[in-house]
Amino acid sequence: MALTPIDILHTEFKSSFKGYNKSQVDDFVSAASDALESVLREKCELMHKVDQLQAEVDRVRKIESAMSDALTLAQKSADEVRASAHKQAELTLKEAENARVQMTIDNQREIERQRADIALLQETKGRFESEFRLTLQMYKDWLEKSMPENLIRSEVA
Repeated sequence: MALTPIDILHTEFKSSFKGYNKSQVDDFVSAASDALESVLREKCELMHKVDQLQAEVDRVRKIESAMSDALTLAQKSADEVRASAHKQAELTLKEAENARVQMTIDNQREIERQRADIALLQETKGRFESEFRLTLQMYKDWLEKSMPENLIRSEVA
């Protein structure tokens, strides 16, 4: 059975011939009641503080758990971003390599086309020169054949 300060104050002792001094017993009972009441009040305050501190510990643990989860998520996100960036970089490098190869092929084709054009132009130039020489030779021959007759006609007239 729990003893309360009121129980102590309402406790009555039987008197006896050689009993204790009533005023001393009353003073002690009053002091014991006050002490018990003080201890119980302090216990109640301490229990309240324990509850508050436990609530604070629970709150801090929740914050710690949330921060740990956030850190884990951030690390996972960072890893995913890093992996994605790495894949994107590899893809960009492959695209650049493919573009370089295609440009090389296109340049080689253009060089071959220009070489063919140059060869055609050289051939056309050679033909033109030959034809032009032949035409000049024909005019020269014609002039040589025609010159004496012209000179003779101009002397006769």
